[in-house]
Amino acid sequence: MTVTGMTHERLLELIAAYGAEPMGWPEDERDAARALLSADPGAYSQALTEARAVDAVLSLEDVPEPSAALTESILAAAPSVPQSRTGLLSGLAALMFPQGVRWPAGAALASLAMGLVGGYAYASTGIGYDQADSAYYSAFGFDSGDAWISLE
Repeated sequence: MTVTGMTHERLLELIAAYGAEPMGWPEDERDAARALLSADPGAYSQALTEARAVDAVLSLEDVPEPSAALTESILAAAPSVPQSRTGLLSGLAALMFPQGVRWPAGAALASLAMGLVGGYAYASTGIGYDQADSAYYSAFGFDSGDAWISLE
């Protein structure tokens, strides 16, 4: 039996893994599990009784506080925060890359720079309008300006 994607077996797995209390179940499966549970509560009564017994035993145990030595060793092994650099380049990098320098941002910046340099180099060569128009027509798949004009 399936109610909103939840199967009988999956609900039994949730009860066994997370206990009898639905608030402990994964949030994305909780509503579907509750719907299936309310559709046939008798089918899950034994599993819920066993899970409640385990939950009761676990609630009796005190969770020990970690020792100071353990806490210090974990903090010592944790990666350190990189030192922030000051200066014009680091300020510019922080402005351009607020999330940190990453490959996609670097690739986008490189392609922008290549486009600007290529565009400037093409414009500064003094190519006449006829040659530029011919380049545009070729780029868009037309043999001559006549085919382009017919589209207007």
